[in-house]
Formats: sequence, C-alpha cells, structure tokens
Amino acid sequence: MAEESLKVAVRIRPFNQREKNSNAELIVSMTGNTTIIVNPENRSDSKQFTFDHSYWSHDGYREESDGLLVPDGPNSRYASQKEVYDDLGRGILDNAFSGYACSLFAYGQTGAGKSYSIMGYGPNRGIVPIVCEELFNRIQQNTDQNLTFQVSFSMLEIYNEQIRDLLNTSSSQKSLQLRQSPSMGFYVQGLTQIPVGSYKEVEQRMKQGTAKRTIAATNMNETSSRAHTLVTLTFDQLYGEVQSNGSRKRSVINLVDLAGSEKAGQTGATGDRLKEGANINRSLSALGNVISALADGKKVVPYRDSVLTKLLQNALGGNSKTIMIAAISPADTNYQESLSTLRYADRAKRIKNKAIVNEDPMEKLIRELKEENERLKLSLQSSELPPNVDGRNISQQEMEKLRAEMREELMAQMKANMAEIEAQNQQTFNTKLEAARKEAAEMAVRSTAQEDKSGGTIKNKPYLENLNEDPQLSGIIKHLLVHKTTGFGRKPPVEQEDKKQKVHWITIQGLGLADQHAFLIRHGKSGAEIEIRVAPGASKLTKVNGIPLKESTVLKNKDRVLFGSYQLYVFHNPLDNANLSDEVIDWEFAQRELARASGIDGFDGKPKSKDDVVIQKQLLELIPMVGEVNEIAEELDKERSFDLLLIPPTAQGLPYGEAGATKLMIRMRDSTTNHVWLWDREKFMGRRFVMQEMYQNYLHDIKKKISEEDDPFVDSLDDKLLGVAPVYLQALGYRLDVDDKLSVMSLEGEAVGTLYYQLIPCTRAGKPLTELSPAERIHCDIVNDPNELLGKPFHYKILLSDLDLNDEYGGVQVRIRYRVFKETDWTVVNFPIDYFRSGATIRNLIDHSRVISITQVTFEHLNYFENSCVAFMVYASQSDDNKRAAGAASKETNRLASSVRASRRCSTVQAEECMDMNRMKTELCLLQRNLDQYAACHEKLKSMCEEWSKKKANGDNFEKLLGALKVMVNQKQFGCALKAGGRSRRSRFSPMPNISETGECD
Repeated sequence: MAEESLKVAVRIRPFNQREKNSNAELIVSMTGNTTIIVNPENRSDSKQFTFDHSYWSHDGYREESDGLLVPDGPNSRYASQKEVYDDLGRGILDNAFSGYACSLFAYGQTGAGKSYSIMGYGPNRGIVPIVCEELFNRIQQNTDQNLTFQVSFSMLEIYNEQIRDLLNTSSSQKSLQLRQSPSMGFYVQGLTQIPVGSYKEVEQRMKQGTAKRTIAATNMNETSSRAHTLVTLTFDQLYGEVQSNGSRKRSVINLVDLAGSEKAGQTGATGDRLKEGANINRSLSALGNVISALADGKKVVPYRDSVLTKLLQNALGGNSKTIMIAAISPADTNYQESLSTLRYADRAKRIKNKAIVNEDPMEKLIRELKEENERLKLSLQSSELPPNVDGRNISQQEMEKLRAEMREELMAQMKANMAEIEAQNQQTFNTKLEAARKEAAEMAVRSTAQEDKSGGTIKNKPYLENLNEDPQLSGIIKHLLVHKTTGFGRKPPVEQEDKKQKVHWITIQGLGLADQHAFLIRHGKSGAEIEIRVAPGASKLTKVNGIPLKESTVLKNKDRVLFGSYQLYVFHNPLDNANLSDEVIDWEFAQRELARASGIDGFDGKPKSKDDVVIQKQLLELIPMVGEVNEIAEELDKERSFDLLLIPPTAQGLPYGEAGATKLMIRMRDSTTNHVWLWDREKFMGRRFVMQEMYQNYLHDIKKKISEEDDPFVDSLDDKLLGVAPVYLQALGYRLDVDDKLSVMSLEGEAVGTLYYQLIPCTRAGKPLTELSPAERIHCDIVNDPNELLGKPFHYKILLSDLDLNDEYGGVQVRIRYRVFKETDWTVVNFPIDYFRSGATIRNLIDHSRVISITQVTFEHLNYFENSCVAFMVYASQSDDNKRAAGAASKETNRLASSVRASRRCSTVQAEECMDMNRMKTELCLLQRNLDQYAACHEKLKSMCEEWSKKKANGDNFEKLLGALKVMVNQKQFGCALKAGGRSRRSRFSPMPNISETGECD
C-alpha cells in the first residue's frame, strides 16, 4: 500500500472594499505553483512556498451578465471556480468512484475566501455543489444493471466543541455525542443521515442546513466564523445481491469548511485562570498539533484532543485521499495571518496517507457487524466495569454513574451497527429515500402555505432580509410585511393568544429583545409606506440606520433595522419607487454605520493609517460582541457592564523603539463597587464563550452551580489605571529646564488630576546646570541645535514634586509607574496610604527625583528627545477592603456608545495635543532666550556706541573698535538664531562632520 502526500492548494482573493478604501498594498505574488509573500515592513524580507497548486484569483477577471466571474482574456492567469473544480473536484469524484475515502478541507483567516472556494456564491458555485451535481450525473450515466448506488447526506456544525445536527427538524439545540466503535471508528450518535437520489435533493438539504445555521447564529448571537461546517456524502456502490456473494464499495466524502484560522493562536484566554475559554479554538489548535505531529513523523498523534480531529482522523494520516485548500488575503494589513496560513499549509503537505479501496463482501460485512453486536449484548448484560477503570477507589454513586455511561455507550454502538446492517439492503434504502422525499415535499408545502398566509411570494412586496457576517448566511431569513400590522418580539401580546390575531406576529429570539418589541404598520391604499413603531421599553434596543428609535419612523428602501443586539435586517420595499436603489448593503456596511452612530471616529472616510485599518476591523468584530455580553450580564443579574477602550501607544508606557500601535481593550466594571478590569481581546473572547454557555443554560433552565473560580464574570483585582500624564522631552535637546504641571488624563479623555514635575539638565551628581558657576557652565550652556550634544555625555533629572487627584483616594495605595528610553523595568513611586485622604493636614511633597545619565549622546537619543515622551501612569489599588461605590455608574450610562466615544476622544488626539503643547512651550522658551540675548546684545552695542562716540576717529581707534565687535560677535551667547517656523514635527538629525570637544558637562 503506497503512501501518498496530502495535496495542498493555495488561493488568493481580490481586495475587499475595506482594503480598497485603505489603499491596501499587494504583498503576495505567484509564479506557477510557487507562492511568495513579502513583509510590508521590510520589502527585502520575503518567504517562498511551493504547493501542488497556487491559484491566482486576485485580478484578471471580468463578470458575465449572469454574475459569473471568468478570465478577462486568453493571457489572464485568473483561476476561476471551474479551474479549481477541474483540478481538485474531479479528483475527488474519481477517487470516490474507485472506493477511496475522500476529504477536502478549507483553511484560512476569516474573510480570506474559504467559503467561496468550498461553497461559492450565486452563479460562482464552489467545489461542494459541483461535486454533488457531478456525482449524480455520473450515476445517471451507469449502464450496469448489477450495479446500484446509495448516497446519503449529512451536515453538522462544530461550535465551541459542541456538535449540532443541521438537518434535524427538531427545534432542540441539544449537542450530539461523539462515539467510537471498532468497526466505524469515531462517529456522531444520532446524526441525521438523509438518503438522496438527485442533486436537487442535495441542494434542498444544503439550504435546510444553512437556514438552521442562520437561525441559530441570529438567535444565539454566535459568530459563524468560529464554527466548523462538515458536509458528508456517504457513497455506496453495491454489486450483486447480499445472498449471491454481492459486495459493497464505499466512499465517505468529507467536505469541511473550517473556522477562521486567525482565532487559532490569538483566542482562548491564554494565561487566564478560566480554562474553559480554550474551547473556542480547541479544534483548530488540536488540528494544528495533529498536522505538526504527522508532518514530523511522530508516533503519537493527538487526535483525541478535540471533536474535529477525532472526526477527521482518517482524513489526516489515515485511509483517505485528502486535499487542503488554504485561502489567503492579498493585503499588507493581513500579513501575519496570511504568513501563518502559508506555514500551516506547508506543514500539511508533508503528511503521508495510505489510502485503500474500501470494498468488502456484503455477507462478510453483515456477519461481522452481527458478531460485534452479540459481544456488545454480553457486555451489556454484565455488570462489570471496563478493564481500564479501577473500582477500588471510587464511591458507589460514581460506580453507578460509570455503569450507566457504559450502558449508554454500548447501546449506541449496537444501534449504529444495526443501522449499518440495514443500509446494506437496497429495499430498505429505497424506503428511506421515499420517506425523505415525502418529508422534503411536506416542508415545501409548509413553506408555500406560510408564504400564502403571509401574502404570497416576495415579488413586489415589502420585506425584511437578514444580514450576517458570513455572506452565506445573509439573505436566508425573509419576513414579508403584507399585513396591516406585523409585530416582532419574543411572544405576542397575551390578549392575542386565544383570539383571532389582529396583528400578524413574527417571533424572534435573542438578547436585548422584549416580548413585544416593535410593530411595522402599512399605510396608504397600496401599502407602500411602512412605519416602524417601537414598543414601550424597547426604544434603546431598536435602531434604524444605527440610530436608536425613540418612537416611530417611516422606513425607506434599503434602511437597516436592528432589533435587540443581533437581529439585523435590511428593509426592501419594491413599492417605494422614490427610493429604489442598487446600493449593496452588507454586514460590514451596517456595522460601520452602527460604529459611527456610537460616536467612534474614523468610520466616516478612509482610514488614516494601517493601524487604523486593523483597529477598525477589530471594532467591527467586537462592537456587537460587547453589546451582547452587556445584555447577558443584565439578564443574569451579574452587576457587570462592558465597554471598549482604545489605548494609544502614548498611554501604554512602551519602551522607546518598541513598535507601538493603538491597543483595543475591553473594560469590565462592577456597577456596585466601581471596580474595573481591563481585558485584552483574547481574554475577552475566551470569557465571552463561557458567558454564552451560561446564558444558554439559563434559557433552557439548566441549573448548574458555578463557583467563583469558574465564573467568567469574576476576575482577580489588579491596580486600576486612573490616567496617564505624557511628558514630552523636546526641551532636553536644547538643555532647557522644564518646571511645569500636566493634567493626568483618564482613558476616557477626562482630566482626573494634575502632576507637578521638572526636567532638569544636570551633572552626573545631579547638580542642576543653572547652579554651576559661569566658568563651569561654559561648556554646559543652552544649545541652539540638538546636534551639538552628539558624542558628549548628558545627564538630566526627573523630579516629581506633587500629584493632585480630583477624587478622594484616602486609604488607597496610589502609585506612579514610568520608564525611560529603552528600560524594560518600571520605576515605581508609591504614595503614603493617607496622602489623598480628604481633610488631611498639609502633607509633605513627594519629591521623587532620579538622575538619568547618558554616556554619549547618539542620534537615537536626539530622536527620543524630539519625538517621544515619558508616560507617567497613575494607578490606584483595588481590593474588597476599599470598595468605592460612591456614584457607581448605572447600567445605562456605562453602555457601549458613550464609553467608546469617550475612549476614542482620548486616543491619538490627546497624544498629539500634548506633544504639540510641549513643543510649543520649548520653542517659546528658545524664542524668549533669543529675545533676551538680542536685548542684551542691543544694550551692549548701544553702550559701545556711546563709549566710542566720545573717542577720536583715527586708524588706531577704528582697529580697536573692530576688535571689540569681533569679540562680542564670537561670544556664544550672541550667536543664537532660531530658524523661522520652528522645528518640524519629526526632526532629522544629520551627522556633524567635526564636533569640537571643548569640554564636558559632567
């Protein structure tokens, strides 16, 4: 049995609209099967990878009248959906008919184009639908009467390590169990396996599964990019009859759309005590570990670490012909994620599989399954525990629980074996196929009846259409608005439950929804005017075009409507001729609109920098999630509120030279104690999933006691950051003293206190230069050009004299942390506990001083003085002993909109204003110094003129006058001149060819 490498293909998509708006740069190129990615920060740094296929789908295409994308000419290198299918999909079909197990899985960052390659959109169908259609086309071409075919279809989703059956028509969302048997390996107990006899039936079932995904994602606020979707076709070719030595050739075709890969090392509450958060990425992380182990040839492969890897065990390193398609973004802003995907794919191509044809005599297969069931019956009748369980150290209650679990496992295996035996009978399969077709027909009739009840089809009727971050799930839910009044909410009014409804009611579920949430009312003879009227108490939870709806408004075509925190729709009204538009409204459009309405800057035009592009992307992702956890906290009475903070590099206290970018943090506030916690994105994402689980248990009345250790709303207390005072250093470049006060600004951009500080050029011993004698100062005076400091020693003193805080912090430990230049350790200034107590007697000033010594000034030091700062970060301790409930903010005032608006206000704006203010102060100091020197020069000249005007005008006196003038001009104090216009924002310090070493200021 020959080994075969896993086949790997990489595909690059076009720029999306966000990337176009931000003038994103292309960092990926392809030549043949080679893919090259360039580091946008260092163009000489490139990485090269070779795969089985490198598909260029970035440009070189045109759109046909039906929307199909095709190459724009004979020389175009554009890889269309047809080309990808021809290379990959046909091979899957050929292997399936040969009896091999086949697997195709798509990997990559969210939005990189995975789903487009796998499923496709509109006329640009992906590999999965084309494979399904071609499978039945080939079956139709069969002429062998002794050969019959059976095809079964299943569709499941793995979300947070929970398995959901997407074809189960029950409203229950109960997770399915993963079992293991000797004959079948890992399988999903109770998974719906639907017999299908045509591509149309497969297509109908795919729509059914997609609709269930959409409803679950909408009702439960789940993000589909973090769910894996697994479509499985079980394809049997039956030769002859069971009784006459017939045989079966089986191919299991797994088609997997994996969750967004950028979550695989970035989420999961790393370092957080709450380990449950790791469920978010357990599947992707485990898949990466499995691929690495297989690529390195390790004997122990961790398949059992996640649900996904258990199900894909055969596809990876087993009996399967496997293809991986990796999707990457072309944009420089996604460099790290794209590089990670390419490395992941590069490891995967080293995996070796040993695929065999799965063909067995049916009589032998049935006999083995029956024999296995007999063994299972004997085990079931026995009361013995499994041999791997030591029953000596467990209680009777635990023993009974183990026995019950063992019985359940054995029964599940027996049931699965019986289903497998029945599947060998063509008559049984045909009976199930007819039943499945009957069910599908009944579903179609119910759908038609619902449309008739609602007033017919969508054509020429107003309706609401859902939006979802996954384009596949957008437009799946459509609510017709054909009645006089249509109500939306969790349940209809009580008076309507037993009477003929006057209001057509549409039940919607989810966070932030009232029982009676909103009403849409048709006006006019044609009903072309649709008014949306918010129910009492739901005004803040209903938004139109991002703006909370106070009472009512008339909807216009393409208006966006948000019910609660996640039910997002676009209003379509073909009857509104005055407002018909071809404008495309998608999820991102609506989220940007909500962000603008929440007061977040930067969403009105193009992003100003690459940093802004990244922040915008994260904000669009996190804004609805933060709104969601606020609603969960309120529903569960957790006394917690959450908001977003944008923390600029200035407020992070980063060492000089460390690349700084605005950081997005999530703040949790205890509304009873006013304690706050700052979480990074990764920690928040991990805890959010546990919060969702708690909420689902609450909805289903599952009483599960949660300790503080496992409660995602509980975290250990750290010092609270009160604010930051960034002190800029331009004055040091001119040896100027600074004695000033600076506002301590909170992360919301509000002044919370005042810091009194000094920056004093000094000697190594800390003696200020202003206290030196004239003889000592001759080489330590103020300089006109910072370049004059190059190559010389330089010392300066940081002195903190006092800190005033607007609020009372008596009995609380307040401290300042800061670091200078490239220091990694913090300098900490602790205040006495009673320093800020109200009514305290006159306190001693803190008088913290520290001398910073530079052995030899370099260009790096000059750039540090000119463009950087020392961020004095003011913290207050938090503990259960110093709860400060005074004026605790209400839930409403802590809501997302105001907090985000405030945090944005203090981000780059505050930093730039402080820097400009400090620069202006420095320039004013220099100007004042020059004016003083010019005044002194003027007085000196005036005195000389008066003195020499009394002397005789002869040659000797003229020579003496010139000599006196030369002495005065050559004196350093009269040689200053500040360049017109001041110094530019970013100084360029050029080397001094000859620096005269006239002395040192040491």
